[in-house]
Amino acid sequence: MNIPDHPLWRGAWAVPAALFGAAARARNRLYAGGYLETVRWPMPVFCVGNLTVGGAGKTPVTLWLAERLKAVGRRPAVLSRGFGRRDRSPVFVPNQGEAVPGADRLGDEPRLLASRLPGVPVSIDSDRAAAAGRAWISGLADCAVMDDGFQHRGLFRDRDLLCLDARTAHAVFVGGRETPLLPAGPWREKPAAGVRAAGWVFTRAERLSGAEKAALRTAGRPGGAPAFFAEYALSFFDGPTGRPISPSEMAGADVTAFTGVADPGGFEAALTKWGARVRGARYSDHHVFTAGERARVLADAGRDGRRVVVTEKDWQRLPSDFPAVVARLDLRWDGEDPWASVIESVLR
Repeated sequence: MNIPDHPLWRGAWAVPAALFGAAARARNRLYAGGYLETVRWPMPVFCVGNLTVGGAGKTPVTLWLAERLKAVGRRPAVLSRGFGRRDRSPVFVPNQGEAVPGADRLGDEPRLLASRLPGVPVSIDSDRAAAAGRAWISGLADCAVMDDGFQHRGLFRDRDLLCLDARTAHAVFVGGRETPLLPAGPWREKPAAGVRAAGWVFTRAERLSGAEKAALRTAGRPGGAPAFFAEYALSFFDGPTGRPISPSEMAGADVTAFTGVADPGGFEAALTKWGARVRGARYSDHHVFTAGERARVLADAGRDGRRVVVTEKDWQRLPSDFPAVVARLDLRWDGEDPWASVIESVLR
């Protein structure tokens, strides 16, 4: 969701934003006071969440945490709301070798997670406590990673990792930028809500200079939880065949970035860093591409001799024979990762 960052927009929506903030604070007080129920299942639950709508880079962190849990012998499940799917009924995907259902049933992000995490069940429900219950009762999971659940307080979680785009974090914590709430701005909660987090993850940290990173590392944060810097790197494969594509093939290539994500500019900038000459074909986040839109993009790219490149998330909503290069996003940590100081103690 792209919300205009303009004083006139913020002013026009100031009253609804104030009401939204008051409702969020009241709801948090009810949970803190025990007036609203929090369900706890007999397994550790970790949440990867954010404070803004869209584009915080949570999915690579969710993947990293589920993979680390598997690596130490745990059996994680992923819990998701499944935003953007057509079928809103609860879905439990055992993910034990069976075919993964399509994005229309799961949502694009849960389908990506299931595809990248073979053997890890994915439980999809807007009621996260019910999703966790299905995972536990299945016998396939002994812990869970809740994707995009910081505001979903009906499920007890042992640790919250709070993701925030590093450039946004620098602008707020170093530069003092305002944080207008929905609908006046992109914030679901004010940064002060970070007191509930066990750790901050500043994502896409490769976009910051060394000096900017240093300033953000020492900047004050609500709650004083430790901060971790996640950098993202692209690799490429041919969508229909899965054949790896060398990054050198992208250098100097003319490409069309065909996107339905929250931050298309960030993806286009990443392709430009590889040396590609990029033209954007942008749609809204989670957009379901029609046959006409797909044909138009291919025709436009073919006329100009361009290769079509899509994100791995968008690939979940495209036919398996759609002729595109798929960009896979992988995470690396700049410095310490959250495992030892945030996650490991829960598992002892």
